Amino acid sequence: MGKQTNAALIKILKSEPGDYQPAALEAAQNEFNHRNLSEEKITAVKQAIEQEKQLEENKANESLGIGWKILTFIIPAIFTLILGGTLKADGYTRKYKELVRWTLYGFGFYVGLFVLMAVLAQF
Repeated sequence: MGKQTNAALIKILKSEPGDYQPAALEAAQNEFNHRNLSEEKITAVKQAIEQEKQLEENKANESLGIGWKILTFIIPAIFTLILGGTLKADGYTRKYKELVRWTLYGFGFYVGLFVLMAVLAQF
């Protein structure tokens, strides 16, 4: 725990129950107490953690652009789903979901178009 940053220690100590083993929490608490940080420093670290959390939330809620929606609708392909996995891994949860949705809309459109053409060819 001695190698952890102040922010990392605070995150560990403020984590949900069960995220860390009791021995790890005790070691983090001991290291935190050993550092004897001032209230100002603790407040600054907590503010930095909150800002980081807000940035992550903004990133997760960012919408997929209309250009990508149109592109994935017109050209639904496996590569768009792979791109979606990359977006999800980078924290862009909403973009990922919208990319998958519009890709499926595109697949559905082309399947429907194919079925319609097949039915019309019967006549």
